[in-house]
Amino acid sequence: MNIFRKITVVAMLATFAAGISANAPADQPFMQAALTDLREAMTHLRNATADKGGHRQRAIDFTNGAITAVTRGIEYDRNNITPRRRNSADTVAVFASSADQPNMEKARESLNKALANLRKASDDKGGYKKQAMAMTTNAINSVNAGIQYDRTH
Repeated sequence: MNIFRKITVVAMLATFAAGISANAPADQPFMQAALTDLREAMTHLRNATADKGGHRQRAIDFTNGAITAVTRGIEYDRNNITPRRRNSADTVAVFASSADQPNMEKARESLNKALANLRKASDDKGGYKKQAMAMTTNAINSVNAGIQYDRTH
C-alpha cells in the first residue's frame, strides 16, 4: 500500500470514529445528574450550621453513601449488560420551606433532584441504584429531622 492510500485510510477511520463519538449518547445521564446533585447537596450540608441533634451529620453520612453507591452503579453498568427498565417513584415527605435554614433547604432540594434522577436511571446497576435511592431517601429524612430539631431547640 502506498503512503497516499495509508493516509486516506487513516483519515477515513478518524472521521468515522469522530462521527460515532459525536452521536453517542451521554454515559448514563441520569446517574451522572444524580451524582452532581448529591455533590451539590454535600456542599450545602457542609455549609449548614452544625448540631441539629446529629441529623445533619447523619444526612452527610447518607449522602456520602449515596455518592459511593451511584459511582459504583455507574461503574457496574459500564462493565455489565443490564436491562433498561424504569423504577416506580417513591415518595419522600417534604416540610414547608422557609428562609431560616437555607443550606439545609438547598441540600434537601439537591437531594430530591438526585432522587428524581436516580428514579429515571435504568434499573439494576448491580443493586447500587437501589442502595443509592435508599441512602438518598434517608439523607432527605435526616435533613428534614435536622430542620425540625433546629427549629425547636
